[in-house]
Amino acid sequence: MNNNDGPELIGLGRTGRVMRYGNIAVKTANIWTAPEDASERTRIGWEHMIELNMESLKHEGLVYCHLGHVQGVIKPCKVSDTEIQMPYLRQGSLSGYLRAHSDSVDSIQRSRWLQEAAHTIRRVHERRVLVADIATRNFLLDENLSLQMCDFTESVIVSNDEEMANFVSEDFVSVKFDIARFGSMMYEVTSGSRYEFYVVPEIDTDLDDDPESKTFKAWPTAEKLPNTDNVFLGGIIRRCWVRDGFLTMQEVCHALDNADQKPAALKASATYWKDTDIIKVELIPERELPNPGPSQGIITFCIILRAGEDVRIIH
Repeated sequence: MNNNDGPELIGLGRTGRVMRYGNIAVKTANIWTAPEDASERTRIGWEHMIELNMESLKHEGLVYCHLGHVQGVIKPCKVSDTEIQMPYLRQGSLSGYLRAHSDSVDSIQRSRWLQEAAHTIRRVHERRVLVADIATRNFLLDENLSLQMCDFTESVIVSNDEEMANFVSEDFVSVKFDIARFGSMMYEVTSGSRYEFYVVPEIDTDLDDDPESKTFKAWPTAEKLPNTDNVFLGGIIRRCWVRDGFLTMQEVCHALDNADQKPAALKASATYWKDTDIIKVELIPERELPNPGPSQGIITFCIILRAGEDVRIIH
Protein backbone atom coordinates (compact mmCIF):
# COMPACT_ATOMS: atom_id res chain seq x y z
CA MET A 1 0.00 0.00 0.00
CA ASN A 2 1.07 3.58 -0.55
CA ASN A 3 1.11 6.35 2.02
CA ASN A 4 3.19 9.47 2.39
CA ASP A 5 3.87 8.80 6.06
CA GLY A 6 6.75 6.46 6.78
CA PRO A 7 5.90 3.14 8.44
CA GLU A 8 6.04 2.84 12.22
CA LEU A 9 6.09 -0.44 14.11
CA ILE A 10 3.26 -0.31 16.65
CA GLY A 11 2.81 -3.99 17.47
CA LEU A 12 4.88 -7.17 17.41
CA GLY A 13 3.53 -10.57 18.34
CA ARG A 14 4.52 -14.20 18.05
CA THR A 15 3.15 -14.66 14.53
CA GLY A 16 2.64 -11.16 13.17
CA ARG A 17 3.42 -7.48 13.37
CA VAL A 18 1.44 -4.25 12.96
CA MET A 19 2.84 -1.25 11.10
CA ARG A 20 1.28 2.19 11.07
CA TYR A 21 0.95 4.08 7.79
CA GLY A 22 -0.71 7.39 8.66
CA ASN A 23 -4.30 6.62 9.64
CA ILE A 24 -4.05 2.96 8.67
CA ALA A 25 -2.61 0.06 10.67
CA VAL A 26 -1.44 -2.93 8.63
CA LYS A 27 -0.95 -6.40 10.10
CA THR A 28 1.33 -8.84 8.27
CA ALA A 29 2.90 -12.18 9.10
CA ASN A 30 6.33 -12.27 10.70
CA ILE A 31 8.80 -13.31 8.01
CA TRP A 32 12.27 -13.85 9.40
CA THR A 33 15.49 -14.53 7.51
CA ALA A 34 17.58 -17.45 8.70
CA PRO A 35 21.24 -16.70 9.54
CA GLU A 36 23.61 -17.18 6.61
CA ASP A 37 25.54 -19.88 8.45
CA ALA A 38 22.41 -21.76 9.53
CA SER A 39 22.30 -25.52 8.95
CA GLU A 40 19.83 -27.03 6.51
CA ARG A 41 17.77 -28.34 9.41
CA THR A 42 17.62 -24.86 10.92
CA ARG A 43 16.61 -23.33 7.59
CA ILE A 44 13.81 -25.86 7.21
CA GLY A 45 12.63 -24.96 10.71
CA TRP A 46 12.60 -21.25 9.86
CA GLU A 47 10.69 -21.88 6.64
CA HIS A 48 8.12 -23.93 8.52
CA MET A 49 7.71 -21.17 11.10
CA ILE A 50 7.14 -18.59 8.34
CA GLU A 51 4.52 -20.84 6.73
CA LEU A 52 2.70 -21.14 10.05
CA ASN A 53 2.80 -17.37 10.53
CA MET A 54 1.33 -16.80 7.07
CA GLU A 55 -1.39 -19.41 7.68
CA SER A 56 -2.17 -17.71 10.99
CA LEU A 57 -2.69 -14.36 9.24
CA LYS A 58 -4.92 -15.96 6.60
CA HIS A 59 -6.95 -17.61 9.35
CA GLU A 60 -7.42 -14.30 11.15
CA GLY A 61 -8.60 -12.72 7.91
CA LEU A 62 -11.15 -15.51 7.50
CA VAL A 63 -12.43 -14.88 11.03
CA TYR A 64 -12.91 -11.17 10.30
CA CYS A 65 -14.78 -12.03 7.10
CA HIS A 66 -16.92 -14.59 8.95
CA LEU A 67 -17.81 -12.08 11.67
CA GLY A 68 -18.76 -9.30 9.27
CA HIS A 69 -19.67 -6.14 11.15
CA VAL A 70 -20.01 -6.83 14.87
CA GLN A 71 -20.49 -3.93 17.26
CA GLY A 72 -17.36 -3.59 19.38
CA VAL A 73 -15.08 -5.40 16.91
CA ILE A 74 -12.72 -3.30 14.82
CA LYS A 75 -13.78 -3.28 11.17
CA PRO A 76 -10.90 -3.95 8.76
CA CYS A 77 -10.53 -1.69 5.75
CA LYS A 78 -9.16 -4.54 3.65
CA VAL A 79 -8.41 -8.22 4.16
CA SER A 80 -6.13 -10.31 1.92
CA ASP A 81 -3.95 -13.39 2.24
CA THR A 82 -0.91 -11.22 3.01
CA GLU A 83 -2.22 -8.34 5.14
CA ILE A 84 -5.09 -6.99 7.20
CA GLN A 85 -5.63 -3.22 7.00
CA MET A 86 -7.42 -1.55 9.91
CA PRO A 87 -8.10 2.01 11.10
CA TYR A 88 -5.29 3.30 13.30
CA LEU A 89 -6.66 4.14 16.76
CA ARG A 90 -4.43 6.72 18.41
CA GLN A 91 -5.41 5.91 21.99
CA GLY A 92 -3.80 2.50 21.65
CA SER A 93 -4.68 -0.60 23.65
CA LEU A 94 -6.60 -0.79 26.91
CA SER A 95 -3.55 -2.31 28.59
CA GLY A 96 -1.35 0.61 27.54
CA TYR A 97 -3.97 3.18 28.51
CA LEU A 98 -4.37 1.70 31.98
CA ARG A 99 -0.61 1.72 32.51
CA ALA A 100 -0.41 5.39 31.52
CA HIS A 101 -3.58 6.66 33.22
CA SER A 102 -4.29 4.23 36.04
CA ASP A 103 -4.66 6.90 38.74
CA SER A 104 -7.18 8.93 36.74
CA VAL A 105 -9.44 6.07 35.62
CA ASP A 106 -12.27 5.61 38.11
CA SER A 107 -14.19 2.46 38.90
CA ILE A 108 -17.23 3.54 36.89
CA GLN A 109 -15.14 3.81 33.71
CA ARG A 110 -13.52 0.44 34.41
CA SER A 111 -16.93 -1.11 34.89
CA ARG A 112 -18.19 0.40 31.63
CA TRP A 113 -15.21 -0.98 29.73
CA LEU A 114 -15.83 -4.43 31.14
CA GLN A 115 -19.50 -4.22 30.18
CA GLU A 116 -18.52 -3.21 26.64
CA ALA A 117 -16.00 -6.04 26.37
CA ALA A 118 -18.42 -8.63 27.74
CA HIS A 119 -21.17 -7.68 25.30
CA THR A 120 -18.69 -7.70 22.40
CA ILE A 121 -17.54 -11.22 23.28
CA ARG A 122 -21.20 -12.26 23.61
CA ARG A 123 -21.89 -10.97 20.08
CA VAL A 124 -18.83 -12.79 18.75
CA HIS A 125 -20.04 -16.02 20.36
CA GLU A 126 -23.42 -15.48 18.70
CA ARG A 127 -21.54 -15.59 15.37
CA ARG A 128 -20.18 -18.99 16.47
CA VAL A 129 -16.62 -17.77 17.03
CA LEU A 130 -14.54 -18.56 20.12
CA VAL A 131 -12.04 -15.77 20.78
CA ALA A 132 -9.33 -17.59 22.80
CA ASP A 133 -6.88 -14.69 23.27
CA ILE A 134 -9.01 -12.39 25.43
CA ALA A 135 -6.76 -9.76 27.02
CA THR A 136 -6.54 -6.01 27.60
CA ARG A 137 -3.85 -5.77 24.91
CA ASN A 138 -6.40 -6.92 22.32
CA PHE A 139 -8.94 -4.20 23.02
CA LEU A 140 -8.19 -0.85 21.38
CA LEU A 141 -9.65 2.52 22.39
CA ASP A 142 -11.27 4.83 19.85
CA GLU A 143 -11.50 8.63 20.12
CA ASN A 144 -14.46 8.28 22.52
CA LEU A 145 -12.55 5.79 24.70
CA SER A 146 -14.90 3.02 23.59
CA LEU A 147 -13.42 -0.45 23.11
CA GLN A 148 -12.71 -2.04 19.74
CA MET A 149 -11.72 -5.69 19.88
CA CYS A 150 -8.93 -6.96 17.62
CA ASP A 151 -6.63 -9.97 17.08
CA PHE A 152 -8.41 -13.20 16.19
CA THR A 153 -5.25 -15.15 15.40
CA GLU A 154 -6.09 -17.96 17.82
CA SER A 155 -9.87 -17.80 17.38
CA VAL A 156 -11.98 -20.78 16.35
CA ILE A 157 -14.99 -20.78 14.02
CA VAL A 158 -17.39 -23.43 15.30
CA SER A 159 -19.22 -25.26 12.51
CA ASN A 160 -23.00 -25.32 12.46
CA ASP A 161 -23.14 -29.06 13.14
CA GLU A 162 -21.38 -28.62 16.50
CA GLU A 163 -23.13 -27.75 19.76
CA MET A 164 -21.56 -24.42 20.72
CA ALA A 165 -22.02 -24.90 24.47
CA ASN A 166 -20.22 -28.26 24.51
CA PHE A 167 -17.62 -27.66 21.81
CA VAL A 168 -13.93 -27.94 22.75
CA SER A 169 -11.27 -27.34 20.09
CA GLU A 170 -8.05 -29.30 19.61
CA ASP A 171 -6.31 -26.58 21.63
CA PHE A 172 -8.95 -26.88 24.39
CA VAL A 173 -10.68 -23.60 23.51
CA SER A 174 -14.34 -23.49 24.55
CA VAL A 175 -17.05 -21.08 25.65
CA LYS A 176 -16.05 -21.66 29.27
CA PHE A 177 -12.39 -21.04 28.42
CA ASP A 178 -13.34 -17.67 26.90
CA ILE A 179 -15.34 -16.83 30.03
CA ALA A 180 -12.37 -17.71 32.23
CA ARG A 181 -10.05 -15.57 30.10
CA PHE A 182 -12.49 -12.70 30.39
CA GLY A 183 -12.44 -13.20 34.17
CA SER A 184 -8.66 -12.76 34.04
CA MET A 185 -9.09 -9.59 32.00
CA MET A 186 -11.56 -8.31 34.60
CA TYR A 187 -9.06 -9.14 37.35
CA GLU A 188 -6.37 -7.09 35.62
CA VAL A 189 -8.65 -4.11 34.96
CA THR A 190 -10.01 -3.97 38.52
CA SER A 191 -7.00 -4.99 40.61
CA GLY A 192 -4.02 -4.10 38.43
CA SER A 193 -2.69 -7.65 38.85
CA ARG A 194 -2.41 -10.32 36.19
CA TYR A 195 -3.54 -13.91 36.45
CA GLU A 196 -4.50 -16.40 33.77
CA PHE A 197 -4.77 -20.15 33.54
CA TYR A 198 -5.07 -22.85 30.92
CA VAL A 199 -6.49 -26.35 31.19
CA VAL A 200 -4.57 -29.00 29.25
CA PRO A 201 -5.61 -32.57 30.16
CA GLU A 202 -2.62 -34.00 28.26
CA ILE A 203 0.00 -32.76 30.74
CA ASP A 204 1.19 -35.07 33.51
CA THR A 205 1.10 -32.55 36.34
CA ASP A 206 0.07 -28.96 36.98
CA LEU A 207 2.50 -26.24 35.88
CA ASP A 208 1.95 -23.60 38.51
CA ASP A 209 5.35 -22.07 39.27
CA ASP A 210 4.52 -18.81 37.47
CA PRO A 211 2.28 -16.69 39.75
CA GLU A 212 0.69 -14.93 36.74
CA SER A 213 0.15 -17.84 34.34
CA LYS A 214 -0.65 -21.42 35.25
CA THR A 215 -1.50 -24.57 33.33
CA PHE A 216 -3.66 -27.18 35.05
CA LYS A 217 -4.38 -30.77 34.10
CA ALA A 218 -8.00 -30.37 35.22
CA TRP A 219 -10.17 -27.33 35.79
CA PRO A 220 -8.84 -25.66 38.96
CA THR A 221 -10.83 -25.68 42.18
CA ALA A 222 -11.58 -22.39 43.93
CA GLU A 223 -8.71 -22.98 46.36
CA LYS A 224 -6.18 -22.81 43.49
CA LEU A 225 -7.44 -19.44 42.26
CA PRO A 226 -6.58 -15.96 43.61
CA ASN A 227 -8.78 -14.66 46.40
CA THR A 228 -11.10 -12.00 44.97
CA ASP A 229 -13.05 -11.18 48.14
CA ASN A 230 -11.58 -7.67 48.35
CA VAL A 231 -11.40 -7.04 44.60
CA PHE A 232 -13.88 -4.77 42.83
CA LEU A 233 -16.39 -7.05 41.03
CA GLY A 234 -14.58 -9.96 42.66
CA GLY A 235 -17.70 -12.12 42.89
CA ILE A 236 -18.23 -11.91 39.13
CA ILE A 237 -14.56 -12.63 38.47
CA ARG A 238 -14.73 -15.74 40.65
CA ARG A 239 -17.82 -17.03 38.82
CA CYS A 240 -16.01 -16.54 35.51
CA TRP A 241 -13.14 -18.68 36.76
CA VAL A 242 -14.79 -21.57 38.61
CA ARG A 243 -16.05 -24.53 36.60
CA ASP A 244 -19.63 -24.39 37.87
CA GLY A 245 -19.87 -20.59 37.59
CA PHE A 246 -20.98 -18.69 34.49
CA LEU A 247 -21.53 -20.94 31.48
CA THR A 248 -22.44 -18.30 28.87
CA MET A 249 -21.32 -14.76 28.15
CA GLN A 250 -24.99 -13.75 28.38
CA GLU A 251 -24.85 -14.65 32.07
CA VAL A 252 -21.68 -12.59 32.49
CA CYS A 253 -23.25 -9.61 30.73
CA HIS A 254 -26.34 -9.81 32.94
CA ALA A 255 -24.20 -9.86 36.09
CA LEU A 256 -22.12 -6.86 34.98
CA ASP A 257 -25.14 -4.88 33.82
CA ASN A 258 -26.69 -5.27 37.26
CA ALA A 259 -23.55 -4.86 39.36
CA ASP A 260 -22.71 -1.87 41.53
CA GLN A 261 -20.34 0.36 39.59
CA LYS A 262 -18.38 1.46 42.64
CA PRO A 263 -16.15 -0.59 44.94
CA ALA A 264 -17.21 -1.08 48.54
CA ALA A 265 -15.07 1.84 49.73
CA LEU A 266 -17.20 4.26 47.72
CA LYS A 267 -20.70 2.94 48.40
CA ALA A 268 -23.09 4.96 50.51
CA SER A 269 -23.99 3.38 53.82
CA ALA A 270 -27.60 2.27 54.15
CA THR A 271 -27.50 2.57 57.96
CA TYR A 272 -29.44 5.41 59.53
CA TRP A 273 -29.25 6.30 63.21
CA LYS A 274 -31.74 8.10 65.39
CA ASP A 275 -30.62 11.55 66.57
CA THR A 276 -27.66 11.50 64.16
CA ASP A 277 -25.68 14.71 63.69
CA ILE A 278 -23.32 15.54 60.84
CA ILE A 279 -20.20 16.77 62.58
CA LYS A 280 -17.79 17.06 59.65
CA VAL A 281 -17.70 17.02 55.85
CA GLU A 282 -14.37 16.87 54.05
CA LEU A 283 -12.67 15.77 50.83
CA ILE A 284 -10.03 13.07 51.08
CA PRO A 285 -8.20 10.90 48.52
CA GLU A 286 -9.69 7.43 48.20
CA ARG A 287 -6.27 5.90 48.84
CA GLU A 288 -6.55 7.12 52.45
CA LEU A 289 -9.74 5.13 53.02
CA PRO A 290 -9.45 1.83 54.93
CA ASN A 291 -10.13 -0.25 51.79
CA PRO A 292 -9.18 1.79 48.71
CA GLY A 293 -10.52 0.73 45.34
CA PRO A 294 -8.54 0.53 42.07
CA SER A 295 -9.14 4.19 41.22
CA GLN A 296 -6.93 5.58 43.94
CA GLY A 297 -6.77 9.07 42.51
CA ILE A 298 -10.45 9.81 43.12
CA ILE A 299 -11.38 12.56 45.57
CA THR A 300 -14.30 11.36 47.69
CA PHE A 301 -16.80 13.13 49.96
CA CYS A 302 -16.59 11.78 53.49
CA ILE A 303 -19.43 12.61 55.87
CA ILE A 304 -18.60 11.84 59.48
CA LEU A 305 -21.68 11.15 61.61
CA ARG A 306 -22.04 11.02 65.37
CA ALA A 307 -24.81 9.20 67.22
CA GLY A 308 -24.34 9.07 70.95
CA GLU A 309 -20.94 7.52 71.64
CA ASP A 310 -20.57 6.13 68.08
CA VAL A 311 -18.82 7.84 65.17
CA ARG A 312 -19.03 6.47 61.62
CA ILE A 313 -17.76 7.62 58.22
CA ILE A 314 -20.31 7.59 55.41
CA HIS A 315 -18.98 7.89 51.85
